[in-house]
Amino acid sequence: MKKKFTYIDLFSGPGGLCTGFKYEGFIPRIAVEISNNTVQTYSENHDAEIYNLDDLLKNIDNLENILLPTLKTCLIHGDINKVTNELISRILKVKFNEFEVDLVTGGAPCESFSLAGDRAENDSRDDLFSNIIRIAHYVHAKFILFENVQGILSKKLDNKTGGIFKYVIEQFETPDKITGIKYNVVSKKPEDITLVSSDFGAPQIRKRVFVIACNSLYDNTFRYPKKTHGENCKYPYVTVEQALSYLPLLKSGEGTDVSHFNNTYVNDFNLGKISESHYEYIRRMQLNLDLNLKTDDLVFNHKAVNHRKGMLIRFENILTGENMSKACTRLILDGKEKIVNEYFPKKLYAARNRRLVPDKPSFTVTSHCLDEMLHPFENRQLTPREVARLQCFPDWYNFQGPFVKFHSDPEQDMYEQIGDAIPVVLAQALAKELYAAIVDIKKKTR
Repeated sequence: MKKKFTYIDLFSGPGGLCTGFKYEGFIPRIAVEISNNTVQTYSENHDAEIYNLDDLLKNIDNLENILLPTLKTCLIHGDINKVTNELISRILKVKFNEFEVDLVTGGAPCESFSLAGDRAENDSRDDLFSNIIRIAHYVHAKFILFENVQGILSKKLDNKTGGIFKYVIEQFETPDKITGIKYNVVSKKPEDITLVSSDFGAPQIRKRVFVIACNSLYDNTFRYPKKTHGENCKYPYVTVEQALSYLPLLKSGEGTDVSHFNNTYVNDFNLGKISESHYEYIRRMQLNLDLNLKTDDLVFNHKAVNHRKGMLIRFENILTGENMSKACTRLILDGKEKIVNEYFPKKLYAARNRRLVPDKPSFTVTSHCLDEMLHPFENRQLTPREVARLQCFPDWYNFQGPFVKFHSDPEQDMYEQIGDAIPVVLAQALAKELYAAIVDIKKKTR
């Protein structure tokens, strides 16, 4: 049996990274997340035990009376800034009889770095990542994985473009005041650390930055994963149409919380009706955490928004690959200005109501995905399950919380949870390489 390695999952979100890492043999000992609905999703799908941060801190000297005597992940619901080193250490000792982990991961909230935000200098969120480094030092992690949006590479600090990224790297590579240990960043080159999810089998062109750093006590052998999909690769890119295949076809307002998967893909592949790449993607959607095919055909969260008539007419007038702005320009040129005036908003957002192109990977899934994405064929927005398919969450993954909430609400709905996650296949590709590097370290330190 493959040896399991342990890690701490900070800013855990709904569990996209956790799912990919579990596929490669990593076990999350502790996870930390602040959003209640997101915590519920993580717990539901990874059988984690939820503990309120304030309760843990109040009883830090008596955790034996708080923590359940199991090996299940301790999922802390609370603010990472208040999670002390002592608490992390006590949980590891009391619950798992351990003093360190192999890896610490974290994707600090990206709003202050995102090109879509105001990118104000000295945003307090810019320094949230330092908690990842702080905790990694305390638990003697061999590696750190830090994930964020591409905008982190260019954000200013002290009026210097790229200043924030330079600051982040400096924090990784600053020796600890007590131990003298630092975390050496494997690569600082944008072309190395910027990974595109479609290159690894996701039906989505999503670029993210992954900073990997190795504990200075050890020789690093980690190498960033090589792309598996696209030009000159074994597989072509996975398309939107392929990603959404075998799900029940829905009109606006149709669908239920639990539906059934059209389980004919194996037969279709054997008959030559679908490609190997298509088959492997759908098969992945059916794998459980033990990498076995699940035994039922249940699909969760495949339920379409019930749109008003005016919205349906708007959607009917947006063609493949168009957004609201492009559709309006075309309609006006075609003499259909009345449709524009009646069914489109006065202020047109290029990122809203974009019709997906069926034979290509999707554009980036974001926390605004409900408003941004239109089904490639149906006149409706995507269901949570369809967006989850673009993020490579398996079909058994059951998102918790409300179906839709106003976007500024502090509690994340299903769409926001899914949009904020790391695509599972990309997480798995990184986990595979980190696993190999940790194996090398353990061999050399026996």
